[in-house]
Amino acid sequence: MLALGVLIPSRAVAQARQRAALATNLVKSPGEQVLGTLAVGAEVTTGQTTGDWTEVAVDGWMISRSVGATSRDGFDLMVVARSGENLRAAPNGQVIARIASGALLSKVEAAKGWTHVQRKLWAQTKALDPAVGGASEPEQPGADRVELTRNAPMLNAPEGTPLGTLSPGARGKVLARSGDLVRIQLEGWVKESDTRPAPGTVIVGLSQAEVRANPARYTGQTVEWRIQFIALQHGDELRPEVPPGQPYLLSRGPLPEPGFVYVIIPADKVEAFRQIAPLQELTIRAIVKSPTTRYLPNPVVELVSVVKGMGN
Repeated sequence: MLALGVLIPSRAVAQARQRAALATNLVKSPGEQVLGTLAVGAEVTTGQTTGDWTEVAVDGWMISRSVGATSRDGFDLMVVARSGENLRAAPNGQVIARIASGALLSKVEAAKGWTHVQRKLWAQTKALDPAVGGASEPEQPGADRVELTRNAPMLNAPEGTPLGTLSPGARGKVLARSGDLVRIQLEGWVKESDTRPAPGTVIVGLSQAEVRANPARYTGQTVEWRIQFIALQHGDELRPEVPPGQPYLLSRGPLPEPGFVYVIIPADKVEAFRQIAPLQELTIRAIVKSPTTRYLPNPVVELVSVVKGMGN
């Protein structure tokens, strides 16, 4: 049966970059199926508006194993991860959205385990901050800039440790001066394979699939995960990555994923965790010890702190 309805006029607007001031649902079209969630701080290109909704172009990178081929409705990819998957601004970059399982996407390109995807969806207009939209402000004429005339060592501080050598022709903006030294700001590109999170970085929003896809990058890194406590257990031969007899938390997560996470805890924390009711949610910071166990695809992490859920 053909459904008739009232056509609400759309107001066409020039495309602009806007940032999500609030987490908000991404829907197929106004009032229809929810296909994901736009993260706070995510920048998107906006288009037309209809009522309380604004069209947004969602564009980013997703772990390749979380998408599969399809030919539905003119799209060529579908999210196959049961709990959905993160959409990132770049491979291993900022999380800009969480896309639901079954959502259809268009493929742009693929590179080293990551797939570049895009789709136009709709978000609530009130969640988008127009004050931060548009291109960045142009640099003011006469800004203090310099160009290197020869190879020059770059230091981390006046009389500090050398970080490397800059080549002639490199240009930078002067931020400060100290004696015969100038502090300059540079921008450039390096291969992602030559980088890893800096020491002290806490990685938020990382999925299990992303950890398994790049274990060398994430093993030893600190993550912030929301988990659901199931039970307090001790290491045995089925999980050799957990020392024998070592107490650990059997938990679901990182939420909203349905998988399990083994969280190693120090012995002096056992009594505190005995007081926690099963199914209680906790937000923890932990160091990734292993992306999987020998027999199961569940990560093993070592607790650093509980951020939320134990009286804090």
